[in-house]
Amino acid sequence: MILLLGETAAAREISEYLNSRRYELTRMQTWSEKASLHLPSLVIDASPPSSSVKFAHLRQWCEEQDIPYLRLERPETIVPVSPLIYSVNNWEEALIQLEDRVGTLYQEKGRLVTVFVTTGSHQLESIVRSPFARLARIVVRVLPEGRLVQKCQNMGISPRNIIAMQGQFSKEVNKVSLKFYGADILLTRDSGSAGGTDTKVSAALELGIEIIFIKRNNPHTGLTVYSVHELFDWVDANIPAPKCT
Repeated sequence: MILLLGETAAAREISEYLNSRRYELTRMQTWSEKASLHLPSLVIDASPPSSSVKFAHLRQWCEEQDIPYLRLERPETIVPVSPLIYSVNNWEEALIQLEDRVGTLYQEKGRLVTVFVTTGSHQLESIVRSPFARLARIVVRVLPEGRLVQKCQNMGISPRNIIAMQGQFSKEVNKVSLKFYGADILLTRDSGSAGGTDTKVSAALELGIEIIFIKRNNPHTGLTVYSVHELFDWVDANIPAPKCT
């Protein structure tokens, strides 16, 4: 049995391929050791980079069980040099930078500062509960899933400030969204071109919007591939396809 992690476009493509080859496949968004009734022959992690912490225990468990853990990693995004881009190494640094920029822009503009968040809902509460949130209007873009929208609302984010859309988005779509909501700051992380990082950054730069950019500084160690085709080749070479009956 192959365990596939992630709800990305790449995960869907991988699922279609494995099903076409008649592999026994289970897809999961979360994992706990107690839920593992059967040992998989392979774990494929096609989740976004932001999920790396969530599946850290699973990686460790696979090492203990001697089960291959194959990570589909998105190539790092090269962002241009610009005074509008504030690059940080992690979420904690992003919050510090947000506090500084929100405070500065609030003094300059004399109004609430609109922060357009595209990093999902996982760590969103730390923004909503931060002291600088009273100076900001938080707009968040998440996947169109009821549980995510409800999660944002439970944090106190107004429905009018929740964008539930499935990417990837073009630069033009990003520009329309940023402009419509009057974004002053774009908070985003490096999720690669597959995650639309390049189009978000270029759209914000063209509109003169500040960008707090969370770099990818913890690359996955172990079995790693950088495209779905490379992943297919690895599976074909290492996991025997089921025999047709």
